[in-house]
Amino acid sequence: MIIIIGSLVIFGFYNYFIKDSLKHINVENDSVTVDVEDYLVKFSVLGEFRETYMLFGGEYFNDKKLISPIILNGLILVDAKDIYTRYPDFHRCTSPGAELAKPKVKDLNLIPADESVLNELKMTIEEYENNFENKGDRVCVSLTGKTLDIQSAEVPGQNIDVKEHLQSRTFHLINSSERINCKSLLD
Repeated sequence: MIIIIGSLVIFGFYNYFIKDSLKHINVENDSVTVDVEDYLVKFSVLGEFRETYMLFGGEYFNDKKLISPIILNGLILVDAKDIYTRYPDFHRCTSPGAELAKPKVKDLNLIPADESVLNELKMTIEEYENNFENKGDRVCVSLTGKTLDIQSAEVPGQNIDVKEHLQSRTFHLINSSERINCKSLLD
């Protein structure tokens, strides 16, 4: 009996936290909807998104009350190359080039299109953290998807749109993500 109950608990944990970690996100053609429990956020597509970034941080949130489960902090590769030509060590806080990079680092609010993209983004964050701790090579990531625009944030069952109360941010639906060693891109 205890084994059966334990198996059910583990299965439920797997389904809620792992297997269905994106079940509150619905993607159909050029429409994206995210159910954050208190309200339903509806996006339209502004255009295609394709960019490569040098990472300076990132985090995965397994919280269905957040619009985007992944946030990356990245410097567009073009800017990274420009700063790198003058300050090859600019990614270090003690470098004079760090002051040039700081204001150009962007917070990327990412909505993965599916579980495989989510897993790749999580592995990208993990590789970044491991390399950072071990003073390893910088990690770059190439992202492809769509830039989104919030159309509404409606409270279910009520005629209330809370869009104006949300912090203004740009969101991206990510269809593919590829980790790249930055050294090969900067040299």
